[in-house]
Amino acid sequence: MKIIPNYKNSVTVIPTHAILYFEEATADDIVVLLAVLRHGGSFDPSRICEELSMDGSTLDASLNFWAEKDVISVVEEDEAGRLPGAEDKNEPEIVKIRGEVAKPRRKTLQRPDVPSYTAEETTSFMELNEETSALLDSCQQIIGKMFSTAETNIIIGLMDHLGLSEDYIGLLFAHAAKKDRRSVRYVEKLAIDLFDKGITEYSALVEELQSMEEADSRESMVRRIFGLGKRSLTGKEKGFVNNWCVTWNYGEDVIGIAYEITVANTNEASMPYANAILEKWHGKGLKTAAEVEKFVEDEKKKKSGGGKKGDKGAASSFDTDDFFEKALTRSYGDKKGKNGGK
Repeated sequence: MKIIPNYKNSVTVIPTHAILYFEEATADDIVVLLAVLRHGGSFDPSRICEELSMDGSTLDASLNFWAEKDVISVVEEDEAGRLPGAEDKNEPEIVKIRGEVAKPRRKTLQRPDVPSYTAEETTSFMELNEETSALLDSCQQIIGKMFSTAETNIIIGLMDHLGLSEDYIGLLFAHAAKKDRRSVRYVEKLAIDLFDKGITEYSALVEELQSMEEADSRESMVRRIFGLGKRSLTGKEKGFVNNWCVTWNYGEDVIGIAYEITVANTNEASMPYANAILEKWHGKGLKTAAEVEKFVEDEKKKKSGGGKKGDKGAASSFDTDDFFEKALTRSYGDKKGKNGGK
């Protein structure tokens, strides 16, 4: 069998030695690398985050991963936006991360510096902390793989440098396995994120992970209703979900009705359009699916001049409503958007 690439009008070149780290890299790391190589040179992190539906901390972590592997170099632009050595044609392409210079052994630029450990330091730490071996064995069983020396160093760093307990780290691995993110680097990034938020005690971690899992459940429900698959939600979409499910306390039944009306009116699963509908219902004090259905039916009768039920679908009650049109204007900027408000 012969496979012929279809390059069309452009080609993205991947450094050969980068492929050596693909097994260690996360899916986010690989996607970020491809984006870096495609854009080349200095680029706008905000644009990349929007393009990849990724938050800034994840982007920073992935860029630093490739910088540590010497696949890319991270440097600072001068005030005129020039990159040092840019006039030298033999210099490799370099990437700017938010105007800051990457420091050695950093997983992200604004996080604690978790050091690496020599073999002697690792052995000494494990001798002084007998529970470390049991923790490593437990975590390996949880994610179903043996740790490399580098991965062992990461866990020791979380204990030694960040002062996280064995129970804390074990719970992080259990959470990672539950999300099917069986990567030590994922656990490390999550641990440092939580550390930055001041969540360093086991009891606080239990509450935070419960909150995160509830948010994941809400987002999964909305992705299922709107047919978004497994892709990550954008920041704007997450804001919609939080308003619907937390601020306004709507469940799947009410959101489902809003979805049906949205598709009937726009022929697309538009979250901004659905948000306008739900915002209206919340403003009118509607709380349950029964109240929403009665309101929709009453509006339909009002628009049809008191006609019989079933003259037209429920969506017709929203075609000419002034309040609704204003809500759409706020969401769309005087024009209908595509799926997810993009």
